[in-house]
Amino acid sequence: MVCMVKILICDPIHPDGPSLMREAGFDVVENSSITAEQLQTCIGGFDAVVVRGRTKITGSVLNAAVKLKVVARSGVGLDNIDVDTAKTKSIRVISTPAAPTTSVAELTIGLMLALIRKISYADRTIKEGKWVKTELMGSELKSKTVGIIGAAGRIGLEVGRIAIQGFGSKVMGYDVIDFKERAQQIGLVVVDNLEGLLGQCDIVSIHVPYLPSTHHLIDEESFSRMKKGAMLVNASRGDIIDGQALLVALKGGKLGGAGLDVFHKEPPIDPWEKDLVSLPNVICTAHVGAQTTECQRLESTQIAEQLVQLFKSQVT
Repeated sequence: MVCMVKILICDPIHPDGPSLMREAGFDVVENSSITAEQLQTCIGGFDAVVVRGRTKITGSVLNAAVKLKVVARSGVGLDNIDVDTAKTKSIRVISTPAAPTTSVAELTIGLMLALIRKISYADRTIKEGKWVKTELMGSELKSKTVGIIGAAGRIGLEVGRIAIQGFGSKVMGYDVIDFKERAQQIGLVVVDNLEGLLGQCDIVSIHVPYLPSTHHLIDEESFSRMKKGAMLVNASRGDIIDGQALLVALKGGKLGGAGLDVFHKEPPIDPWEKDLVSLPNVICTAHVGAQTTECQRLESTQIAEQLVQLFKSQVT
């Protein structure tokens, strides 16, 4: 019976999702402060577990999950879930990849604008009682060639659409997936290789998932291929970039700036990363790409709807 399904929610999600689960007859336990040790101890009593980015669903947790059928990630990205172990145990892993599209894309564009118009510096100096207008010469996004790595995905395509249709930018995209038809619909130029994209763009934005194959996808060699003074934006995952190589590229003047919403460690604690985020031409946000009311509600309700559908299908 559906009413016997027990759901553990380990991270805070919008209340509309848990409400939908309870309306479906699920027994929902919310514990947003649960520790890794507590999770491993209690996971055996649940049919499904819901997480965001904080909670790690490790192999040890999954091996203790004797009745678990579903791991649900409210959000996008599965790097905090041992997907391989889940597969061997026939535990389904679901997520809400479409929900953050608008929020992350809008933040990405915001970081681009903040970089080329020096918005953070202008704000800080005004508050310090300074008037540095002569130091605040910027440029228009319309004049820039924007490169999107991971342009076949929802977020990458939306960033491209906004830049093209909203600002009149030239946008180039690269992906390992064929997306020529969708690119043509929005006027995005498809580049066949990463190296070609890096060398032609004024701003490069990253929108790929974090996988072993994308670890340090952008490294010292990548920076050497970029235009002098080009800017980098990352709202995907921190370790897709070799952060220490980025620090060298910024300090050496190869790059003109970086907008970062994600980091090697969150919050940044390693000395080199503290150095990176302190640079005046680096603009940082605290992994807030999906941190909007609209996105949080959508992630929560979409994961609830998937769970209701999955468990109802098992009893019909």
